[in-house]
Amino acid sequence: MTSTYSSPAIHDHVTEKGEHIVSKDVQFSHIGHWLKKGWMDMAHAPLASFFYGSIMAFSVLLVFNSFQEQPIMMFKVATFFVMLSPFLATGLYAVSIQLHKGDKPHLLKSMVSWRHNLTEFALFALALGIIIAIWSRVVPLIAAIVNSNSLLIVDPNAGIMSFLTSDVGLTFMTYFMISGAAVSAVVFALSVVTIPLLLRDRNIGVIQAMILSFKVVMHNKAVMAVWALIIGALISIGIVTFGIAMLVIMPLLGYASWHAFNDLIEIDPKTEIK
Repeated sequence: MTSTYSSPAIHDHVTEKGEHIVSKDVQFSHIGHWLKKGWMDMAHAPLASFFYGSIMAFSVLLVFNSFQEQPIMMFKVATFFVMLSPFLATGLYAVSIQLHKGDKPHLLKSMVSWRHNLTEFALFALALGIIIAIWSRVVPLIAAIVNSNSLLIVDPNAGIMSFLTSDVGLTFMTYFMISGAAVSAVVFALSVVTIPLLLRDRNIGVIQAMILSFKVVMHNKAVMAVWALIIGALISIGIVTFGIAMLVIMPLLGYASWHAFNDLIEIDPKTEIK
């Protein structure tokens, strides 16, 4: 099928090892293209898609059952899911790579796809861990500001809705969503191409990958902002449905994110280190 996209603007980057990486500007229409390709990958890898979707669905349900009477913890952990989603999708990126090569999806291989670049993946996990640790200290501060003694489930029969409909709960959610969105935006900017790039190129360091990711987002501010909002909205739907929707949302976003990476980043084969 002939592409209808105009020639994208390109930006040149050279790694410390001399590899030439090109980042490209994208259009809003690319987002639908990424989601469509993600859906097609789900159809071609149903077992792997169900496996990763089930893990996320079970995790959301477990969190809800564990903290259903502790709204502060519930919303804190929910934000963790949004921040960690790029890292949790590593296996899905690997499945897309297998499909792109024409190989049959191999679930076990996708689960350990990070082992070829273990050090850099570990450093990236550490970086995310530090950000999340800082965020975990911010949430109690928000609770203290809005009167933490009132941040309880008022009516156990009404569950979380008794918290959300209270004055204190609404105030907490306002501050929580503003600060959470700011932190999630930073994580998104630093990770949107980092993990796919670490999978694709074993010679680039995590710091370089994160810097490049940030530059890509800055070159595509509007499109990336909409893409981030779509990711956040879909993950939110997955959370409020107690994880059921995650069966579809998690694999769809994982595959779509890999295709987004392919449209955003290209490694010059002439300079790529094998």
